[in-house]
Amino acid sequence: MTFSWIIAIVVIIWVFVYTASFGIWTWKKRKRLGAVMVLIIALIELIMPMYVMFFRH
Repeated sequence: MTFSWIIAIVVIIWVFVYTASFGIWTWKKRKRLGAVMVLIIALIELIMPMYVMFFRH
């Protein structure tokens, strides 16, 4: 792994944690559907870039 890969992974995880924390905050405000959708988006934004980084040809 190079330094740029490490920086990219850190940024991806940072964006995931930030978005997921918003989903948790939304869940606590009793806006359940919105919280579920935000958490789904957070998972997609974590999985898709990692998939592209590790399995691209």
